[in-house]
Amino acid sequence: MNRLILETSDFISPDVCRITGRRFRQLVDVIKTPVGKVCKVGLLGALRGTGEVIEVTSEDITLRVTFDEKSPEAIPVRLAIALQRPQTFSKVLHIATTMGVKEILFFHSFKVEKSYWQSPRILPENFRSELIEALEQCGDTILPEIKFCNRFKDFSEGVLQDFSSGSTMIFGDPPATRNAAEFNNTPVTLIVGPEGGLTEYETTKLRELGAIGVTLGARILRTEYALAALLGKLS
Repeated sequence: MNRLILETSDFISPDVCRITGRRFRQLVDVIKTPVGKVCKVGLLGALRGTGEVIEVTSEDITLRVTFDEKSPEAIPVRLAIALQRPQTFSKVLHIATTMGVKEILFFHSFKVEKSYWQSPRILPENFRSELIEALEQCGDTILPEIKFCNRFKDFSEGVLQDFSSGSTMIFGDPPATRNAAEFNNTPVTLIVGPEGGLTEYETTKLRELGAIGVTLGARILRTEYALAALLGKLS
């Protein structure tokens, strides 16, 4: 935890917060935060600042907080990514959030198992904690917006165009000759396929929509590694 993320429910007065549960255990058991220590904090959806520990008990920790700093700028990348297996789904959320992506769209693809859409991990109440922990890691306070489209036909015939409005569409394509770094710091919609890759039909549809294939080289990478590498080149 590099920055404690606070929510309005944590406040017991306008400038005092009481922390319990996972965050309390992290502060006390792992970081071993004593009374008087000043911690980095951030208010979810708002500013960052500092919090001075004023009391520690066996069940909670109390801080006096001030906020005077904006969150880091988001990168100019929207992410459209095929729904991954549940374990990888969580990794994708964490990576994209820590890298500063603020709009993420998960779509269906031929090589996506239909059972993935039944996983409880894709329910907002279940993945929210992953997003919060990612914000704690990177020191951000702004949650990304998460969307889903469970039919490739809908994705390719309307949803993607709306999602990518005002940006250049690029997609991961190992045989391509263009490098993602060409689009560094320009508004892009990055499209990433499933673990088994996009089908020829799917890549053809993307090209018809104006999407440009980009490559990371000849090596085939796991989705989460390819995503981190692509976002690194784009930011």
